[in-house]
Amino acid sequence: MSSIAGAGTGSSATSPSDVAPASPVRRTKLPLVARRLEVLRVEDLSASMRRVALGGPELAGFRSDGPTDHAKVWFPPDGRPDDAPLLPSEVDGAWVAPDGATCRDYSIRTFDPGAGEVVLDMAVHAHGPAGRWAAQARPGQQLGLLGPKTTKTPPMDRDRYVFAVDETGLPGLQSWLEQLPAGPRVRVLAEVGGTADEVPVPEHPGVEVTWLHRGTAEPGTTTLLPDAVRDALTELPDDATVWLWAAAEATVVRAIRGHVTRSGLDKRSCSMTGYWRLGVANFDHKSEDGQA
Repeated sequence: MSSIAGAGTGSSATSPSDVAPASPVRRTKLPLVARRLEVLRVEDLSASMRRVALGGPELAGFRSDGPTDHAKVWFPPDGRPDDAPLLPSEVDGAWVAPDGATCRDYSIRTFDPGAGEVVLDMAVHAHGPAGRWAAQARPGQQLGLLGPKTTKTPPMDRDRYVFAVDETGLPGLQSWLEQLPAGPRVRVLAEVGGTADEVPVPEHPGVEVTWLHRGTAEPGTTTLLPDAVRDALTELPDDATVWLWAAAEATVVRAIRGHVTRSGLDKRSCSMTGYWRLGVANFDHKSEDGQA
């Protein structure tokens, strides 16, 4: 019989120095619900990104408060975009996907309970079922949504913010800029293919945006983003209170983490996640590799 971590009452004591510092991110657990939603409208944001608004009666009870909340999106069978999505079901406390189901993690761009819609920004590409669906998306089609499992509120009281993202982090970046109060200085570093792939960024006083164009290089293969983070860290005042958020390809985020460690920035001042990994379909961003 295995015990649940943290539930034991062993005799060994933990000294205060061994206790991990509390995270400044406030997490609220939510009930996990599978929803079938309808596409209300579709908007082109760039050459490689489309905005999809979803709604319907099953959106009742939905909640998302934080700028980086995410949920699993369930798609129709590949090549049959007008079919209903294949949704998971809960069996003995575990969520089980039906045979042939396709799901991907997406950031919640916005949720408007008054309008009854949740918005996703979806990358368009031809090398996966999610990207192919996004390329043809139109009102009246359906998607499934499972989650968010947790809504997370990061610290909004720092005087300096550094955001480092590729295309997968752009929805969270935009939400961050909408939710941050006026006052802090914000440095945005965003890697995309080129000018045509840049998306509109919400206005925020004190924000400086640097677009990093990789050109013909394959996404996830350059050092543009880690190099830019390294340089940005050297420009931070010693007495600044800082929050750094990075969301990009896993090996790129690993390189960013290395620069952060060498800079001496406190780990309680950072949140860095590999949202995807080159060559790995449906990468688990919560895995050790995604958090490394």
